[in-house]
Amino acid sequence: MTQDLDRAAMAAFLKRAAQRLEECRTELSTLDGEVGDGDHGASMADGFSAAATGFETEGDDLPGALRAAGQRFLSAVGATVGPLYATAFIEAAGRSGPDSIPAPTLIAAFDDGIARRGNAQPGDCTMRDVWLPAARCAASGSMPEVLEAAGAGLEATRTMVAAKGRAARLGSRTLGRIDPGARSALVILEALSNTLGGEGDSA
Repeated sequence: MTQDLDRAAMAAFLKRAAQRLEECRTELSTLDGEVGDGDHGASMADGFSAAATGFETEGDDLPGALRAAGQRFLSAVGATVGPLYATAFIEAAGRSGPDSIPAPTLIAAFDDGIARRGNAQPGDCTMRDVWLPAARCAASGSMPEVLEAAGAGLEATRTMVAAKGRAARLGSRTLGRIDPGARSALVILEALSNTLGGEGDSA
């Protein structure tokens, strides 16, 4: 996968992700209610909406806009996921050129930023169980292959005992449930795939 995202494409991706997460708000919160405090849907929908607005209105270049997106996400989301995705955006800003960022670099930056902030390892039943296989696949695979790897990672969380966050308190009772953070990560990757595939000019 060699596609690059310029500022217009990145803006379209963030708007599309915000819309898709808004559509999944209830689903994500319901999943989170089974293992956490039930606010993941609101956190992700509100966070990406804020990030999309910050990206479009702030920053002199692409890295600056990405940093603004991260800051807006953090300001909008007080839950644990706020610092995770804020760090993901800041990591992407650090790897972006002034005008564009390769899609594999963006995916890897999100995974690395989330890993650095959250200290989650593969198998901990978190969003990293989607972001990490996506990042590894993106290095040499196509976007459909990335989504396949991410989807397999999501399904694998059903077999895991949560080791991070509120869900960790439930121990083996998390078995059989998909992780809400992993589910929202797949929604974001699907929005990226749609953007790269040229589905419409906006979300």
